[in-house]
Amino acid sequence: MQNYLVRRLLQMIPVFIGITFISFAIVRLSPGDPVATLFPPEVLGRIDQELLREQLGLNDPLPVQYVKMMVSFFNGSLNSFQERRPTSDILFERLPITLLFATTAVLLALLIGLPVAVISALRPNSWLDNVFTTAALAGISIPSFWIALVFILIFTEQLRWLPASGIRPITATGYNLVEMLPYMIMPSIVLSLSLIPSIVRYTRSSMLEVMTQDYVRTARSKGLAEQVVVIRHGLRNALLPVVSLIGAIFPVLLGGMVLVESIFALPGLGRLAVRAAQTRDYPMILTLNMFSAVMVLLSNTVTDLIYQVLDPRIRLN
Repeated sequence: MQNYLVRRLLQMIPVFIGITFISFAIVRLSPGDPVATLFPPEVLGRIDQELLREQLGLNDPLPVQYVKMMVSFFNGSLNSFQERRPTSDILFERLPITLLFATTAVLLALLIGLPVAVISALRPNSWLDNVFTTAALAGISIPSFWIALVFILIFTEQLRWLPASGIRPITATGYNLVEMLPYMIMPSIVLSLSLIPSIVRYTRSSMLEVMTQDYVRTARSKGLAEQVVVIRHGLRNALLPVVSLIGAIFPVLLGGMVLVESIFALPGLGRLAVRAAQTRDYPMILTLNMFSAVMVLLSNTVTDLIYQVLDPRIRLN
């Protein structure tokens, strides 16, 4: 296990370097001038734009800019063009909000999706299975932003039950979970609804295959209760594809909740990414890209470790 982890961490280094180089090239070669977004038009004409570009390092050759940005990133001194402070500080200020909603959405999706998938797999081709399958297909087809807007229309505009934007009351001075709960309901449900259909389909297909295996028939022949057979022998072995799915989705949720955070005005990483792209804030964009890359690499490693826990036959060498 230790050798496996060391080898995986060493493999991450060249992959991470390649991702940083590609991200820098795409961001830096994209059209737009970050200087034009720093000041209003009436102010921009009265300042020395070339001097400002020189101060931001935009006049250096691209390889020099890349090296300087990477060095500044790793020593924590890479500053955002817009806020003029370290991008790592900005990222870690926004990360808890995105992490909270992503974790809540994944847990909610698992709590709903797994039981639905198991019930559907145990009664294949029944009316209940057909309803769940149709609902899963509809859930995959409906875009998240449309669901979010419908929720706001119903629960905010018409019923006036839930707030439509923000993470806490305007008068709040801190982050109190009780005060935040009404603001979390709609975004968390919208995010979970985008995950539930995939979890249901993956788990149902895997359960249908697992429940026909010899070890499941052996467990039943021993006189074990059906609940034990389904959960301990069926569901546990059927979770491997679901683990792969969650391992791939979770980093995306952390770094890419752009639509949900924009619609509900949440101060998370997704909304930060939108603002950074609009203002051509190269250091902030690179920081977000590198953070997402690290999360994907770590998520793949954690997924492999969970594989071994769920299936002892898997050996990580």
